[in-house]
Amino acid sequence: MIGIVVKNPDDKLLGALLFQRCREFRVYVAGQADDAFLADYEGRLRLVRGGLDQVEEPLCVLLEAGALPDRDWVRRILRTCRRHPAFDVYHVNLPGEKKWPRKLKLDRLFRMTVLEQRPAPLSTFVFRTEILRTRAVFKADGTLDTLPTVLSCAERPVRNVWRQTLTWTPPAVPQDPASVEKRIRERLEALRWCEQYFGEDRHPLDAGERLALYARELARLYPTYSADELKEEMNLFQTAQGTIRKFKASQALKSALKKRQKELA
Repeated sequence: MIGIVVKNPDDKLLGALLFQRCREFRVYVAGQADDAFLADYEGRLRLVRGGLDQVEEPLCVLLEAGALPDRDWVRRILRTCRRHPAFDVYHVNLPGEKKWPRKLKLDRLFRMTVLEQRPAPLSTFVFRTEILRTRAVFKADGTLDTLPTVLSCAERPVRNVWRQTLTWTPPAVPQDPASVEKRIRERLEALRWCEQYFGEDRHPLDAGERLALYARELARLYPTYSADELKEEMNLFQTAQGTIRKFKASQALKSALKKRQKELA
């Protein structure tokens, strides 16, 4: 059985779940859905008011806005999970994107999502419920932070659900300065978390690659924040500790700021 957690469900999403070929799932409505709206689906779907804390099923999926499963979605997820029960996190491909390997190691996952910027929305992952409940990593606003959560939950590689995709339409992203800064800050916090998670010896990137990555992200905050303010933030990363590392961090940031200034010119 799968517990499917949704916020503010609409007819399109509940209709897609209604037509699943496999009915071994329960839908947990975590948002403020109207009672009259949900009444149309009661009796046709197993509906529960609640979120992750209420999920009773051994597997859990959090369907975000823009996610739309096809009729075989539940069936193929359960087939993969039952055939390969040793994994704690599973993944469903996005249509039109390059398929993930059947077993994806965590260092490769980091490179794909951070350096290659391949989309991996939260809705494409399936978790062992108890593991997700105890190891989920949250952003400052209380929402799940996808990459840290996957890394935290997956002691083994991530197992891909073969021959199955999940349609996903990215939500509109606000472009006002406050929203842009919020996204940059969230990304920086995720990078700091990953730095601590992997440590110096296991990190998928060498020190130079890490410093360049952090500098590029921090430079996006310029000119709202001065070069000196960004340098102070750069030095908070563990990779920037030590006399030589601090010098290299400073050089990486200078290079990133020059590129940023050219973009703004």
